[in-house]
Amino acid sequence: MSFVNRKKLLSNLTFVLFLLQCSLLVSCGYRVHKTSVLPFGSVRIGVVENQTFEPGLQDLFINVMAEELLRNGIALADRSAYVLSAVLTDYRLDTLSIKDDLSVEYIIRIAADVRLGFPDGSVREIKDIGSEFMETFVSADDIQAIQSQRERATEKAVRGLAQRIIAEMIYGSDLDDD
Repeated sequence: MSFVNRKKLLSNLTFVLFLLQCSLLVSCGYRVHKTSVLPFGSVRIGVVENQTFEPGLQDLFINVMAEELLRNGIALADRSAYVLSAVLTDYRLDTLSIKDDLSVEYIIRIAADVRLGFPDGSVREIKDIGSEFMETFVSADDIQAIQSQRERATEKAVRGLAQRIIAEMIYGSDLDDD
């Protein structure tokens, strides 16, 4: 096969792969949105209350939520008329599997009640929202390794929760007016 034919084949293959990726993006429900068409340009993170027994969960939530808002094109502003507040209502670490009388696989679940305040004084609530995916980790090591993996899994669970909250804020599918 000549160099020119290989180059043409490679460019055609690249084009076909690009079209395939575009069709997959469109078909699986993902939408690319411009920041100019977002329902709001900035948000202020208000009070985040931790009603769980997991210490420091509210601080992790605030940090992760700020990162995810910025990643989605929503600025953080202390004077924003849109206020996001949350009550972390549930944090559970459950055992999924046991080996030799020891827990070796765990699942973390986090849930929250979220309120979004609007400039006109109205409030929308999202009750008992959690991450769409289960966060699990496997560990049969010593307690330090288990704690380290637990912290990473907790951050992933909080990130999933934040992403789900932002999706509900942007697309508004499960928001109920008060």
